[in-house]
Amino acid sequence: MAWDMFMMPKFDPMSLVLESKAVLGFNLSFFADEHVLIEQYMDQIVQWMQSSQLSVAEVTVLPMADIAAAHQLIQSGQSIGKIVVKCPA
Repeated sequence: MAWDMFMMPKFDPMSLVLESKAVLGFNLSFFADEHVLIEQYMDQIVQWMQSSQLSVAEVTVLPMADIAAAHQLIQSGQSIGKIVVKCPA
């Protein structure tokens, strides 16, 4: 356990704030057996999408040839939504 603690990345909170970065984690394992609850949530999400109360963020799709541009877009911090690099079929 000591080795794992030693190998764990260290983060400076002030540096994260100044660079507009964050570290997030989610533990959704407690939902594993909550089938009824998940179905209710999904029904609500579908209802919101069908009534236009919820919309999906823009997705920018770039060809593999433009991978450098995709990387630059991510690093710029100016992107909104998802950036997808599409491999040739």
